[in-house]
Amino acid sequence: MLEASYTFPAMVKLSVAQLAFATLTGALTVSVPSPRDLFDDSCAPFRLPPQAVNGTYLDQSTVGQAWIEPPFGFGYGKWALAWSSIEEYWGWSNMQNEWYPLSSTVTGGRVSDLHAMVIADVNSFQLGDNDTVITTPGTDTPLPGQKYAWNYTIPAEIMAETDNTAWVGWGFDFYEQGAPYFVSYDASTVGIKNVSHGVSIYSARERGPSDRTVAEIAECYDKLGSVVFADLFRSMQRTPTDGRRSNELSWRGPSADVENQKKRNGAVRGVSAAVASVNLEKHLQTPEGNNLMCYCKV
Repeated sequence: MLEASYTFPAMVKLSVAQLAFATLTGALTVSVPSPRDLFDDSCAPFRLPPQAVNGTYLDQSTVGQAWIEPPFGFGYGKWALAWSSIEEYWGWSNMQNEWYPLSSTVTGGRVSDLHAMVIADVNSFQLGDNDTVITTPGTDTPLPGQKYAWNYTIPAEIMAETDNTAWVGWGFDFYEQGAPYFVSYDASTVGIKNVSHGVSIYSARERGPSDRTVAEIAECYDKLGSVVFADLFRSMQRTPTDGRRSNELSWRGPSADVENQKKRNGAVRGVSAAVASVNLEKHLQTPEGNNLMCYCKV
């Protein structure tokens, strides 16, 4: 049986068992650090949209800052759209995006992902209470000379839409079990359905980063010098989720499904209490109930 120990500032060593007991009894609070704690500037993982995607916000920037990129392969997998300033997304339910590498931009063949990659970008969502999942497959082609910036295209036979997009932030929400997230900026979409430019947060956890984390990110964008972009970020709203697609995400933290189940359980308990109250009232109106009432009063 493996046993590890942990050293705290007071230089007290605890075994795994002691640590678990202390945590359960409330005698000890364990703080889990974020990878951003390793940076001199905790806002280093955030940037304004690169000029190739949208130069407006970059022109307004008064603070120059090097951007720390996310770990390699950070974005591959399925993510839930948790927050967005794009109003059209506010009416879509349980929206998710899945990214995975397709082929190299160098040879067009299926080579190692050490090369710049064309990425599959598969969007899916539901409308209202309808269980049908609408899927729109697209591709992200890297923009020349840019990092984490792509041209997003939906094939002509499906919708014939295109825009430029870029990641403008990433991190882990340790207010919510360390769930990873990233911030994406989309320029205005051109095609059959013109969607306005906007900023969104995708999370491995349904319901996405906590309000506290989003507020901290907003402060980082304030420091970058673009009031317009900071205001755009603050205009985001949570996107609708109801738990019907929770099991499609790899993250197994709290989800809307769990939260909804708690609400349903609370509602059932409320109904049961109401029924019990009505039954008691009826019983008190019977002769036996009157005797019971008198007995209780005495």
